[in-house]
Amino acid sequence: MQGVSVVVPTYRREQVLVETLEALLRQLEPADELLVIDQTEQHYPATVKRLHQLQAERAIKWIQQQPPSITAAMNRGLLEARCDVVLFVDDDIVPDSALLSIHREGHGACSKTIVAGRVIQPWQMGAGRSNPAVFAGVEPAWVDEFMGGNFSIRRDDALNLGGFDENF
Repeated sequence: MQGVSVVVPTYRREQVLVETLEALLRQLEPADELLVIDQTEQHYPATVKRLHQLQAERAIKWIQQQPPSITAAMNRGLLEARCDVVLFVDDDIVPDSALLSIHREGHGACSKTIVAGRVIQPWQMGAGRSNPAVFAGVEPAWVDEFMGGNFSIRRDDALNLGGFDENF
């Protein structure tokens, strides 16, 4: 299916998770979906209430999974995704307003398997880095390694590779 499946593996996040989801929902197009792979043992009541509301509105697909494992959650997201492209993001982000459209464009522009985006840590705010070895760099570059958040991959390619190593 055309579109982007956004997968948010989460563990022990509360209000920041809700804020992340609401920011991502503002970027979804009709063919997209937002999957929350939740590994939290027990949320605060306000978080549970909001997650239930979003699921009831069909704004998210909320999947609870144990035991906690980032790679197992990512694999679950791959298996549950309906779209051709799967975007993995952290559960505590402030996404750029063009995050989804940039990943969409990246996969539409070429047949490359992975599109990895910039990740800025709080201590890097305002730093205009251009060193491609730094993941917060502002210039496009080919990289050999990347962080586990803010990257997208074609679903079939990831599944054909066997997904993510759950021993990691």
